[in-house]
Amino acid sequence: MSLGSPLIRYWYHPTADSLGDTVEAFLQEMAGPTLLHIPGKNRQRKRAICTLLHGNEPSGTRGIFRWLKQGVEPAVDILCFFGSVKTSLQEPLFFYRHLPDDKDLNRCFKAPFECDQGRLAKAILDILQDMQPEALIDIHNTSGMGPSFSVSMKQDAQHEALTSLFTERMLVTGLRLGALFEYSERNVPTVTIECGGAQDPRADDIAYEGILRYVSQTDVLTPQQADWELDVLKEPVRLELRTDATITYSEAEDVYADITLPPNVERHNFGRITTDVQLGWVKPESWDKLIVNTPAGKDVKDKILKLEGNRLHPAQPLKLFMITTNATIAKSDCLFYAVTDDGSHLK
Repeated sequence: MSLGSPLIRYWYHPTADSLGDTVEAFLQEMAGPTLLHIPGKNRQRKRAICTLLHGNEPSGTRGIFRWLKQGVEPAVDILCFFGSVKTSLQEPLFFYRHLPDDKDLNRCFKAPFECDQGRLAKAILDILQDMQPEALIDIHNTSGMGPSFSVSMKQDAQHEALTSLFTERMLVTGLRLGALFEYSERNVPTVTIECGGAQDPRADDIAYEGILRYVSQTDVLTPQQADWELDVLKEPVRLELRTDATITYSEAEDVYADITLPPNVERHNFGRITTDVQLGWVKPESWDKLIVNTPAGKDVKDKILKLEGNRLHPAQPLKLFMITTNATIAKSDCLFYAVTDDGSHLK
């Protein structure tokens, strides 16, 4: 790729006036996948930000728009990637994670890159390879309500420093899903930032404040004095559902569903839950429709969950996060992530 791609618009040094007056106007001006290149004080160095890989996660876009409208010159060149722009513009605005006929873009950053989303992911990777940023931040909203956190493949000083620009929680995982944060494997410090729920105004502030630190500081890869101490959680596992599973959200068990969860199940996000907490209901004959595997593919469901009759409980004290009350996301991606309360690895 030269500075341009058939799949990604290259927009160099846009003026504040050219962005439009609103985030929606900004998206309409981009119209599709776009790379904004913002020159910095040091033109020899670059950092990258990616956002809007999911069309229903607006905080990163809002944060970048707010920064650009202020005209604050960054410390180094900043590359801003916007992925699912067309998806986000489908009415209602910021509603669809991905369009019904498309794959999840943030599961396409690995070979074979055969579908349209895969080709777009490959184009983003090619640009990163060509432009060699010193760090990469991928900004998301959680699919449910809950506090902010980062996701990283590595726990070292550089990844901790990037995390601390945005949040006090860091998840370290060996899961390989084809997500952009796996770019760390190319020895470029990379973290995903989950700013919190898309409907939470605080999530927009977390994105904006972190972006300002990321673009303004001369050094973002050396740990600095932060307002918080980093809480590191390791090796989460995912509760996935078989494709034929049915799930509903209700205060009482739905006898027609395989799995029923209460509508307020998100209250457990990042809280410690013990074995006496009831998470919901599962038909005993539907137990095999719940899947919990380690990154190595070992089944650890019985170490994470248990049934008491048809009542679903933790099998040991846990911390849960990314709990979703969106049945479509629960089935197409996962219902939640979990780590052991004591930090031990599931084997």
